[in-house]
Amino acid sequence: MSSFTFRPNARRRRAQVNLTSLIDVLFLLLIFFMLTSTFRQAGELELQLPSSTTASPANSSGERPTEVVLRADGSVAIDGQPMEASQLAARLRDLAQGAAVPKVLLNAESSARHADVVRVLDLVREAGFAGVSIGTEVPLVRQEDGN
Repeated sequence: MSSFTFRPNARRRRAQVNLTSLIDVLFLLLIFFMLTSTFRQAGELELQLPSSTTASPANSSGERPTEVVLRADGSVAIDGQPMEASQLAARLRDLAQGAAVPKVLLNAESSARHADVVRVLDLVREAGFAGVSIGTEVPLVRQEDGN
């Protein structure tokens, strides 16, 4: 026989991965991305509005005005829904009758024709809207240091 003595095979411990810390890191990453992401509203249009040096942000109190968008090609959308020219007057009348204080915010692109803007303004007034606001790019207000 042999003079070698072998150690008995000791069972090796299996390596274990602690999932608790991995799940914590996953949740932290999820919360980080949820808080830092910007979401685009569905149906939002990219408009090039004219700029104004005297414009101020709209007053958000009360009922939200009906938004009429006039594109450079003359197409019109009301509250994000494209409208044909033949449907525009009837839709505006319906909205004016349903609102407590009917107001319109007209967002016309800066390259829209003046004649198209006047046509839409006439339709808005004929529909019975009490107030019409024209959308512009609001300049950023810089805070001066009080030094």
